[in-house]
Amino acid sequence: MFKTLRLSLAGLWLTLLLSGHSAAGQQQGLPVDVSLAPRHLSIYSATDLSAIEPVINGFRQRYPLIAVDYLEYQTNALYQQIEDSYRKDPYAPDLVISSAMDLQTKLVNDGLAQPYRSAYTDSLPEWANWRDEAFGFTFEPVVMVYNKAAFAEQPLPQSHEELAEQLRAHPDFYRSRVGTYDVRTSGVGYLLATQDAVHSSLNGRLLESLGRAMTRTYCCTGNILDEIASGQLVLGYNLLGSYALARAQEDARIGVILPQDYTLVMSRVAFIPKKARSPQAAKLFLDYLLSPEGQQLIAAHSGLVAIHPQAQGELSITTLREHHPSGFQPIALGPALLVYLDQMKRLRFLREWQGALLPSMP
Repeated sequence: MFKTLRLSLAGLWLTLLLSGHSAAGQQQGLPVDVSLAPRHLSIYSATDLSAIEPVINGFRQRYPLIAVDYLEYQTNALYQQIEDSYRKDPYAPDLVISSAMDLQTKLVNDGLAQPYRSAYTDSLPEWANWRDEAFGFTFEPVVMVYNKAAFAEQPLPQSHEELAEQLRAHPDFYRSRVGTYDVRTSGVGYLLATQDAVHSSLNGRLLESLGRAMTRTYCCTGNILDEIASGQLVLGYNLLGSYALARAQEDARIGVILPQDYTLVMSRVAFIPKKARSPQAAKLFLDYLLSPEGQQLIAAHSGLVAIHPQAQGELSITTLREHHPSGFQPIALGPALLVYLDQMKRLRFLREWQGALLPSMP
């Protein structure tokens, strides 16, 4: 594999040019005519390259004449880039991928996406397909993560309610040793915090307990996991389970809790912009991403959790449901996700969140 790497202020631009076998005779009935697809595919994404690269590699082996450009952003920056480019630029990227389901829904609702339907999009659960324009392709529980050594003689909270109780009962143990997303800067953090408010009547009490524990805030899952592994933090709250479960497989210092009262499930969302320069190539990639082959690559090699029921492995929806049969609450794509994106609603939520979690800050 040959990689051309160049850095820009916008993010990390990686052009992957892979050698592969001929795509002739390998289409397996995909609805897009590969002969019509341009030889270039541009993806803007808020997913780590290391997670999506196995799927890109598989796609390139199937379609070796299509080069893939992958530009990586944080969630809020990606949203702003797509919104700005739609107003100013004649073309947009061919595919947009983000874990911020609400921001993706907003872009689609504003008319920036084009519809696409195939056997693979039709196979998605109803909550992961909105208007045949926005498509969820992972099944990622929202979890608590802990340092195993720190909890050797400390009871583990198994639910949101137990966490609130333990934060109050053991203030010295938890003080300045809990981490979560900074919802003011993290798009996925804001999504998960607002969904907690929707699903849990005790969310306010839990936030106050986290505030009393002087919870520390972070931009990214990796930073929190690093500090849990090192022992600087004993617990991480409301983290993406895909990254946490993958890290726990490699690092024996880390444990993962799927809350028993309810476990939110989010999905990374892809859509094809109306202004895509190469929509046919985007449709090919989307179908591959949702196909059993692409989903198996996700389950086996990406560190994400595959949504397809036929995918096998530790990071698959089937395995998660076998080990944790109750309590999953998928976040559905659709207009309900727009509620907390209203400017006044957002400001009010952020003010209340900061007042509870970071009471010492002006």
